[in-house]
Amino acid sequence: MINCVAVDDEQSALDIVVDYINDTPFLNLVAATTNPMEAVGVLQTKEVDLVFADIQMPRMNGMNLVSLFDGRMKFIMTTGYQEYALKSFEYGVLDYLVKPFSYQRFLKAVNKMPFHMTLVEEPKPAAAPEPQPAKKEEFIFVKVDVKGKFHKVLFKDVVYMEAQKNYASIYMKDERISTNLTLSDLEKRLPSDRFMRVHRSYIISMEKITGIEGDEVLLDKVVRIPIGDTYSEEFTKVIEGSIFFKDKDSATLIDKRLTN
Repeated sequence: MINCVAVDDEQSALDIVVDYINDTPFLNLVAATTNPMEAVGVLQTKEVDLVFADIQMPRMNGMNLVSLFDGRMKFIMTTGYQEYALKSFEYGVLDYLVKPFSYQRFLKAVNKMPFHMTLVEEPKPAAAPEPQPAKKEEFIFVKVDVKGKFHKVLFKDVVYMEAQKNYASIYMKDERISTNLTLSDLEKRLPSDRFMRVHRSYIISMEKITGIEGDEVLLDKVVRIPIGDTYSEEFTKVIEGSIFFKDKDSATLIDKRLTN
């Protein structure tokens, strides 16, 4: 157990040091005072191992205390002035704490004591929470022909989208929605892992693909969408990992159909 004395002419600063001492299992508070002369009396008469002393105090400052009791005990200086650090270390103090200091910093200073028996590990900062992936949107709202009306479109229901001059149509299994958005507008809002543009006039849902025949893609087994020359290479790259071939010849044949 380390016997401690705390002295600081500011009561609020003294209270913080006292709280830190009381929160540390291997520290024992012998005395705490705002009067440095009273601290001198305690240090002369009590068994003290460690002193927490403010530097700027009336009549007897922290450096005077160090000089007076040099070698008899260790000192940790507490002050609001960084410029005293170098001078205090010249006096052989254990550490120098600049106010306001945290309990973690306080404990780091105390752990420099060479003779205490029980070392408490410095509290580690709480680990930052793992960043959570942003929740993917499962729908969008699109403006329809009626003034001020917006329609909620669930991604899972969409089969494909088609350009219609200055607007686009969204096709679902049992419904068609016309919006004043262009196909390019929609493409920017759609998740790329679920939708793909395969033609200047069509965006398809990858989930709804049920087959590929030549230069057409089959959706929900009934809808045929052409694969445009501009988009065929990218489309092939996306799906080629899911295509299994019986032999090399059939692989070559299907590859030609996809890229023609």
